[in-house]
Amino acid sequence: MGKTVLINCPPWGVVMPPLGVAYLSSYLKSKGKEVEIFDLNLDLYKKAGTKQRLFWELDTINKMPPVDIAKNLYKDFKEEIYLFVDKLAPFSIVGFSANNLISTTFAGVVAGMIKIKYPEKIIVLGGPGCFYSWDRKAVPKDAVDFFVIGEGEQVLERFIDYFSNTENPAPQNLKIPGLLHNNTVKKQKFYPAAFVKDLDSIPFPDFKEFDLSQYNYEKKYRPLPMLMSRGCINRCSYCIDWYMCSNFRVRKPENIITEIEHHAKLYGITHIEFNDLLCNGNLTHLEKFCDLLVNSETKIRWISYAAIRKNMSDELLEKIKKSGCNSLCYGIESGSDAVLKRMNKHYNRADASDLIKRTYNAGIEVRMNIIVGFPGESVDDFEQTLEFVRQNRKYITQVTNVSSFVLMPGSDLSVYPHRFGITYRDVTDPGSWRDDLGLTQDIRNKRVSRTCELLETLRIRNLIVNYQKNPCQDLEPLGQKDIVKGRRKEPIEQHREDKGSFRKKNTRKSFFQKTVLVLLFVFSLAMDFYLLILKKLRGSIIFPGN
Repeated sequence: MGKTVLINCPPWGVVMPPLGVAYLSSYLKSKGKEVEIFDLNLDLYKKAGTKQRLFWELDTINKMPPVDIAKNLYKDFKEEIYLFVDKLAPFSIVGFSANNLISTTFAGVVAGMIKIKYPEKIIVLGGPGCFYSWDRKAVPKDAVDFFVIGEGEQVLERFIDYFSNTENPAPQNLKIPGLLHNNTVKKQKFYPAAFVKDLDSIPFPDFKEFDLSQYNYEKKYRPLPMLMSRGCINRCSYCIDWYMCSNFRVRKPENIITEIEHHAKLYGITHIEFNDLLCNGNLTHLEKFCDLLVNSETKIRWISYAAIRKNMSDELLEKIKKSGCNSLCYGIESGSDAVLKRMNKHYNRADASDLIKRTYNAGIEVRMNIIVGFPGESVDDFEQTLEFVRQNRKYITQVTNVSSFVLMPGSDLSVYPHRFGITYRDVTDPGSWRDDLGLTQDIRNKRVSRTCELLETLRIRNLIVNYQKNPCQDLEPLGQKDIVKGRRKEPIEQHREDKGSFRKKNTRKSFFQKTVLVLLFVFSLAMDFYLLILKKLRGSIIFPGN
């Protein structure tokens, strides 16, 4: 078995090199594997015209169906993709990294082209974009051979070892935890891979495979991405990231400092962007990291996401500032205590106000995220969020994200809709739901608009606006015939209906509706009990392979 290539798919950021494939490459090389990286995302972006670059803009991504963007990328860059496929001749294993549904769909298209030209190649797809089964439906069965679910370092190592050391490999019999067949006819049982407990055992990326001068090349700001931790200490009811990222784990502060000093010496970097879900999951480790960085000869500036934590002292905030932190982005989401409680946040409005004020007083810029239209959010709750922004205007540098709430498949809200007052939902469209207050998609979008108008009036910068859309529509994958002929197929397939979801029956009589609802309510109670048992046994109610 020859070399392995790892491909970063568009659309993704072009400010920094991709951290996911960088970690995979570093780990595999430490185990003696021959690995190369192609950042196809950056290559296509640099070749894109003004109109094509809109597909990399967050505003476009948030308002256009993901599969449509993927198909347009394929259509606009067809010739460049054909030339790229020609470069893959030396590689036996082709790995795609997909960060979202767009890149998952795009990877499936390119994989289909590879299979036509090189049918003998083994193709594997991993990343957050293919973690859940409904996203994997966008990938043709004849294009990708395997999916990696969850952290990929150890799974890929065993995967490459199998094809390298087995005389007559039989892919259909391959059973590696964390690996899922795409083209198996029979229903298979998925075994999740164990997460990496000791993050310091994974070599940090050295980024030697990348031409760092090509990232954010039109600007002077040239940061590098890093991680302090993996996972999250919180369990927000609307979030799926903590399912995908597994248990919260931290790197030793000394190890992080070693990486910073390495990058500073080798590349002369002066800015770091931490890609953690939160940098303050372990306050003891964070304080020690800041102390070490203050005493280090290497001086850098850094930014990160953070959670509202009531036990962050003024002394710690001063150390964070002194260590070089420019700004922290807090996922505050709402100014209503009632909504925060339904979100399973462990703080209230007063706690959030207090921390962002003290962060500001420490000299750290405060950024925050807002979610409007959460199930059960009343008019008064929404007005409290607007009032929260007004009252804290002095301390807020930017509202990074204003989002219309999206009912993400896999979240607690999706698994237990009745607990949050959701009386109707269509699982083929996460935006098509309403709650017992009559909160509809149109109302949620209007609340986004009102929030943006307030930010403009207060002159608070706003980076991302997420209006409600349907991220799961148009999941008919492009097959090999479509790729050869270069034509696009119209969407003809939608997701299957999940058990326990409520569907609108316009033609049913009232008595039948009530009977069905009563039966479904009884069924949902039974499912609650079943899922509780699963959670006790597996530590999670989500089993992404099935």
